[in-house]
Amino acid sequence: MYGTALRFKDATDREQEPSFRVLALDGGGIRGLFTASFLSTLEELGGGRIGEHFDLIVGTSSGGIIALALSYGIPARVVFDFFLHKGRQVFTRPRRLGMLLRPKYDNRFLSATLKDFFGARVLDEATTPVCVTSYELENSYPRIWKDDHAPDLAPAGDEAAWKVALASSAAPIFFPGAQVSKGDSHVDGGLFANNPTLIGLTEAARYFHQPLDRIRILSLGAGERAERIPYERARRMGVWHWRTAAIEHMLIAQARIAHEIARRLLGPKQYVRVNVPLERPYPLDDYDAAKNLIEPGSQAARVLFPDLKKRFFASAATLGREQKDTVRALRRSDPSRRQS
Repeated sequence: MYGTALRFKDATDREQEPSFRVLALDGGGIRGLFTASFLSTLEELGGGRIGEHFDLIVGTSSGGIIALALSYGIPARVVFDFFLHKGRQVFTRPRRLGMLLRPKYDNRFLSATLKDFFGARVLDEATTPVCVTSYELENSYPRIWKDDHAPDLAPAGDEAAWKVALASSAAPIFFPGAQVSKGDSHVDGGLFANNPTLIGLTEAARYFHQPLDRIRILSLGAGERAERIPYERARRMGVWHWRTAAIEHMLIAQARIAHEIARRLLGPKQYVRVNVPLERPYPLDDYDAAKNLIEPGSQAARVLFPDLKKRFFASAATLGREQKDTVRALRRSDPSRRQS
């Protein structure tokens, strides 16, 4: 369908036990331009698709959109162009006075754009196993949407990709909540896993039965810099002052603790975290500011490419796809589908 397999392959990993490779993509609103630029440049340097070189791709919010696209084999360049050309339209015509009672943006354009981008695809059509986060408000519970890749979970994966992408990116304050199935109610998975690295690590260990020493994770952020708040100011801040600062600090706190846990469990040879410090806090909907992240994303990819090539792109990933094929064979005798 899209592109060709990456050409930067050699036989380095073929002589030893293959690693289980996870790509984890942070949420960040339109700052996902950094992530998409980074991945697009890696594909440019390697000559093909990234998705084939990971056993599992996990993502939250904008990272969830990118994760779904890569899992279907859509080139990172196509994803980058999607963010670049559609991003400004998604974040236009904000409500001003109405924001006190309603979300800042209507999601009709975002919904239509995602539906057009993903078409009729459902989760289980992903060629690379995938996990995407959202938070379910009816039951106050985190939700991990996934294709049908685990034999010890109930069959899943019939959900429309565009609906899952919309739910994962339904950031409170910015967008309305979203429905994936009748009776549910979802908002952005960033409420519990803006950095989904631990989701990927848990999925690899629990449902792909991989030992920790076999797991490698490439974790990509989308830029971070919270407002610096000295004590003298913090002690006087009320609801109005915390209205945006609290969100940014919570997202960064979760992202950083996930990073610290992952690097302690896996070690430096198995875990790589890539992010860019911002000179000031960039709002999740500031398209003009986010465009400044395109070049840093591309530059970071070029600098890190030689190391990432050895760690993640020495050969095509097979473990995730092999398990998914096995699960499909097991399900053939029972075509019924239900969520896990």
